[in-house]
Amino acid sequence: MEVTNKDILKHYLSSVLIYGVILLILFISPLFNQNIENPWLSYFSVLSVYYVLYVIFAYPIFKKFKPVSILQSRNVIILDFLKRQFIPKRSLEQKLSDMNLDESEKQAFMILFIKTFFGVYSLSLLCNKFIPQMGYNIDFLSEMFNQSVQYIQSNGIFGGIVQYIDDTADMWLNLMFTLTTFVFAFSYLTEADFLKNRIKYADATPLGIFSCLICFYPFVLITEKLFPIKMQELIPVDNLYLRICLFILVILVNLISTIAILRLGTKCGNLTNRGIVTGFPYNIVRHPDYAMQICYIVLTMIPLYAAGDLNILGDIVLTIGMLLWVGVYVLRAITEERNLIKDADYQRYCETVKYRFIPKVY
Repeated sequence: MEVTNKDILKHYLSSVLIYGVILLILFISPLFNQNIENPWLSYFSVLSVYYVLYVIFAYPIFKKFKPVSILQSRNVIILDFLKRQFIPKRSLEQKLSDMNLDESEKQAFMILFIKTFFGVYSLSLLCNKFIPQMGYNIDFLSEMFNQSVQYIQSNGIFGGIVQYIDDTADMWLNLMFTLTTFVFAFSYLTEADFLKNRIKYADATPLGIFSCLICFYPFVLITEKLFPIKMQELIPVDNLYLRICLFILVILVNLISTIAILRLGTKCGNLTNRGIVTGFPYNIVRHPDYAMQICYIVLTMIPLYAAGDLNILGDIVLTIGMLLWVGVYVLRAITEERNLIKDADYQRYCETVKYRFIPKVY
């Protein structure tokens, strides 16, 4: 079917209205405003600029390229559903019927929620935490490198490398977290054919939504109360060489996790199917990021046992919490695959890559 000017205008106006309402809600919501220290570098400032650019440039771009996706505009679907609720002179049965969501409406609302919630969450982390620390992290890494060079000259290469890792491991982790958070934010807040991240469909099952939300703020505040665990960026081990070994392993698993997320690129949004990726490390296991998250949890928990600050009950609680967190990521993988397996491409991918987390095991 041909995309008409009417289709373009309807999609554009629907999008401007819906995104404007969402921006207003975010502006007055205390949930995402309580940690903003610099109003000029906040998620709301970035979203406001993004919204203004959309208002100015979206319509002429749509007019020029006439993307076929406009014919299935989810924003138009959402507004049509909302307008249906205000049709006058309807029977009670008709009103109740009009409140039911068909599959396209369910998908439209679900995808809007996913992009808004996770996109704003990622952008908020990026603007309020990681970007303000970026300059400090890089300067610190540079300064520690200069000190290590001096240390190498007097104590040898091995000693200098050990010192540098010990001093900078947490900074390298922060840089990787910054990079992956940027990719997540970009993934959620964009969707276009040329970016190859057009959403095919979203997981709208309660279990799929629940298993994902429990890992994100503010729901994670409850999860951490129920699953008592705290991942440590600074590993509390007195033995220098054991600490360095743990640091190297932690950096390695996070590096593999970062590679996995970068490999997904604009497809990395949770709860959505944006297409299949088969390159490393997805040619080894189907969920390398979750596998590395589990390794990260275990590696940062081991020193808490070794520190000896907990009694037997504390060790038991810690172990249960760790196992439950491992279970969360296993559950996320299973629920995501229940969504992805609808795709014939993913079915073929599962025939090639047979294991979720550990090759030849599971």
